[in-house]
Amino acid sequence: MARSASCRIVLVSSPKGGSGKSVLSRHLLVSAAQEGIGAIGLDFDRQQTLAKWAARRDRTRETFPDFAPVAVQPASLQDWRAALKVARAYRLAILDTPPSIEDHLPAIDALGEAADLILVPAVCTQDDIDSVAPWLRALGERGLRAAVVLNRANRRTTSYARMRGTLVKTGAVCPTELPQLEDVHVPASKGLTLLDYSRSRGIAPFEEVWAYVKREAGL
Repeated sequence: MARSASCRIVLVSSPKGGSGKSVLSRHLLVSAAQEGIGAIGLDFDRQQTLAKWAARRDRTRETFPDFAPVAVQPASLQDWRAALKVARAYRLAILDTPPSIEDHLPAIDALGEAADLILVPAVCTQDDIDSVAPWLRALGERGLRAAVVLNRANRRTTSYARMRGTLVKTGAVCPTELPQLEDVHVPASKGLTLLDYSRSRGIAPFEEVWAYVKREAGL
């Protein structure tokens, strides 16, 4: 499938549940909004975690309009073509997908072909590596641009270096990992992110991942 010349598409995909796809997606969307980049999130997960977060953000903005507006639309993997048509009206589209890749492989493959960059969140555990490494390898064999984003990483553990090393041997890894942050989910109850709080200690890693995404996706 030909990629859109006007919209950059970032597919957030991982075969492992709980890897942080929605957390990463909403921080990328807020980063784009804060820079004035017209972006939309397309939530392909039936649980609609990203879409529900965006609805809470809209309600928060009714009282605190200074928070940057973020657009998120529910989407269906059965009608992925229609979702991509919606994306064309924006400069950036973040596609949040369910973990059950094998149940929707044709649609996920098509979205991967359309994407400028595929982000694969992964926690530094053996279970995640067992799921993510084959997926990353498969994407690379198809010539798709994909990179792992390590989430809830702790450099002080011996497992971190071992798991990261395994993934580096398999494919590209984002140079900045997202650390274990106990408060990362707290702002989500109001549709916010750590980036919405100027003094949040968790801002820097998300800013660095955003800079990486901009460069790799050609924004």
